[in-house]
Amino acid sequence: MKKLLISGCLGAILAGLTGCEMLSNGMSGSLANVPPQVRRFEVDQKQVFQAVQLALKQMDFVLTRTAQAQGIVEGHSNLRDTAVFGAARQFTARIRLSEVEGGNTEVAILLHEQSEADFKGGVSNRVLREHGLYDSFFEHLTRILQEGSAAVKP
Repeated sequence: MKKLLISGCLGAILAGLTGCEMLSNGMSGSLANVPPQVRRFEVDQKQVFQAVQLALKQMDFVLTRTAQAQGIVEGHSNLRDTAVFGAARQFTARIRLSEVEGGNTEVAILLHEQSEADFKGGVSNRVLREHGLYDSFFEHLTRILQEGSAAVKP
């Protein structure tokens, strides 16, 4: 009886560990250590904070969190249909601003993609290592900052 109980417990532990391994493998995109895309701007943090919000809005993102004191701006895109009927995806942007030497500001952005199939696929959330939205965001931000600084200077 004791052998049966011990083997049953051991089997349950092994099954639990296997399940954890499967879980971590199945979510590898969201658990992977992906570094953010980073750019430095020779503008103070307050101006960059305002410009980041405008850049996201111009890209049709909805702002979900802004905190100037902490240098945080977050937003998400609208739901976008994919080629598969009933499937959709959405992007989330997490941006951190930090002041660096000389009054410059460093902008770090990390994009997540959430996708959902119409059936059996479930929902996935993955961090994007590379995507055209990174380039688009920094192009918008650079243009806004250039236009803003040109308007400020006499």
